[in-house]
Amino acid sequence: MGVLKSISMLDDQTVEIVFKDDITFDLEAIQSCYKETEAFTGGRKLKRLVISGKKTDITKEARQYGLKENERLKDLVVAEALVVHSFTQKMITNIYLKYIQKSYPARSFTDVDKAKEWLNTF
Repeated sequence: MGVLKSISMLDDQTVEIVFKDDITFDLEAIQSCYKETEAFTGGRKLKRLVISGKKTDITKEARQYGLKENERLKDLVVAEALVVHSFTQKMITNIYLKYIQKSYPARSFTDVDKAKEWLNTF
């Protein structure tokens, strides 16, 4: 599963995507991640709970690719909650959110339960 620790359905409307700890997303890793996630969800419109791994990082190329992919997939995402574990992840996520919030509702959290509560409002 590359950088993915797991992909599962929390309910019939929400996919949970969990990333491994101690990884760096490069272009190849993020491309693989999107491919695996799309294969799992089958192109259904869903809410996404994305849980970053601890001590993970992302290259500039991978960030740019992620932004383009989220624009392409905007009609398949109801809302996205991102769970982060560090100040650095929070900073990177805040930049990412500025772009994707134009396409669908998205927020970052440090608590999984609060992220799930927020997703349940959609």
